[in-house]
Amino acid sequence: MNVNTEYHTFKIFMKTKNIFVILLLVNLMMFTDNDADAASSYGKALLEIMKVKPSTDAEMEDTFLEDRDTVVEFFPNDVKFLNMTLKDCIYHACKNNYDIEIASFDPPISDAEIKVEKSVFDPILNITGQTQDSETPSNSLLQLGLGSSLSDFSVDTQTLDAKAEKLWSTGATFTLDFNINQVHLDPSPFAFFNPFVDSYIEAKINQPLLRNAGIFYNRSNIYIARNNKKISLLQFKETAIRVINDVQRIYWELVKAIEDLKVRNKSLERAKDLLRKNRVQARVGTMAPIDVLEAEEGVAKQVEGVIIGENNVGNKEDELKQIMNFRRGSILSDASIIPLDRPPFEIKKVSLDESIQIAMKNRPELFVQGLDIANAKINVKQKRNQLLPKLDFEAGIRYTGLAANKGNSLDSTFSQDFQSEFFQVVLEVPLGNREARNNYSKAKLEATKSVLGRRKLEQSIVVEVRTAVRQIKTNIERVKASAKAKELAQERLEAEEKKFKVGRTTSLEVVRAQENLAIAEGRAINARVDYQVSLGNLEAVQGTIIEKNSIVIEEY
Repeated sequence: MNVNTEYHTFKIFMKTKNIFVILLLVNLMMFTDNDADAASSYGKALLEIMKVKPSTDAEMEDTFLEDRDTVVEFFPNDVKFLNMTLKDCIYHACKNNYDIEIASFDPPISDAEIKVEKSVFDPILNITGQTQDSETPSNSLLQLGLGSSLSDFSVDTQTLDAKAEKLWSTGATFTLDFNINQVHLDPSPFAFFNPFVDSYIEAKINQPLLRNAGIFYNRSNIYIARNNKKISLLQFKETAIRVINDVQRIYWELVKAIEDLKVRNKSLERAKDLLRKNRVQARVGTMAPIDVLEAEEGVAKQVEGVIIGENNVGNKEDELKQIMNFRRGSILSDASIIPLDRPPFEIKKVSLDESIQIAMKNRPELFVQGLDIANAKINVKQKRNQLLPKLDFEAGIRYTGLAANKGNSLDSTFSQDFQSEFFQVVLEVPLGNREARNNYSKAKLEATKSVLGRRKLEQSIVVEVRTAVRQIKTNIERVKASAKAKELAQERLEAEEKKFKVGRTTSLEVVRAQENLAIAEGRAINARVDYQVSLGNLEAVQGTIIEKNSIVIEEY
């Protein structure tokens, strides 16, 4: 095609009213419901594809984890003790715990799922090129010409078809189709052109009126995906609440184990002191050897208790290290955690009704259940839409051209000389429609099930709060009672020791008094620690333990 022909074609094209409408529709099709940087995203995707190369498993792991700052490395090589407060432990657990780290991937995964659901509205361009050469016997004078005999009829065809499609939120599908077809016939006794080129450009729109129609139906999967992202954020918060509660529980249990070990060591010192005194008196003949044996038995029991206490401390240290996930630290196995906080005893008045109200406003599980119900209702509406018959309206316009070459054929196409409009209405009524009816029934049952699940969850939360409040009140009384019991046990031991000095009691009674004091001291420590644990547990069941510890969860 020469320059003048191209200019003439362009001029006709720009002046054509209906073709301008087609271009406008194409513009709407390509950019409606898409992000402004869609074209840039496609370009970046192509560049990334060009850079892809095989990676080893180690390389893949480093790629996924290189940007995640989850490694705690703050230990000098000579440190053997880690002095940590409860807030320190909570901080490092929130930063490094595997459960929290794993849960943090769910929100971005859900965000990607939203984009996947939006992608159904992305335009699709389909380009097909085809060439075909066929030879068939013909018995038609119209194909072979007068005076011809039975002979081969040859058709050589080259076709290029470009089609763009886009789905709109209303359910309408817009299609723009451009086709150019070059044909060579042999023989062609009655053809004006041989070879000849025919082409057409067609724009059409198909709009469902009943089934699959409407913005809500066509965007409902996006709404569900958005709810699922909110659910993933709430589940991440659930994980954080559980981990923080576990940290405070294990921390105080470590404190309990250390204090228990101190009590056991103190009891061992008492038993050793009694044994030393008994041996002195046995050597001077003022005490029977049986009293020495009883004192030795008491020492052996306390030694066993110290060994058990040391083991308990080690176990609790390992639990705390595990939940804080100190990794890549060679000193970890040797370092001992020294908890700096001690269990204070400040009576906190708690109201059951107020605690239940706080839990109902803050527990993330309730919000998750509410979003599940919302998704179930969306699903019900989706399935109800499928009960409707199919009624689609389709309309379009086509321009056709024919000439001896491509340039003239395109001129003919855009000249409006061969224009056709069409429209049709398609009605489809499924007989029986059992699949749609049963899917709708199933969706309604699942929605009802979700509502009942929320009620059950509310009931469980009330029970958890009642249990937590009751435990706090119980532990308050335990602290008071155990403190009194410890005081009485101390007084009894002092009385037994005084009686033993004047020979009015045996060493066995002194040993028993020592054991009773050790038990009372252990119970007193346990009660105070359990009180702190129960306070933290109440914050957890109320869903406020994150805010209580001044932790902020940023949404992805």
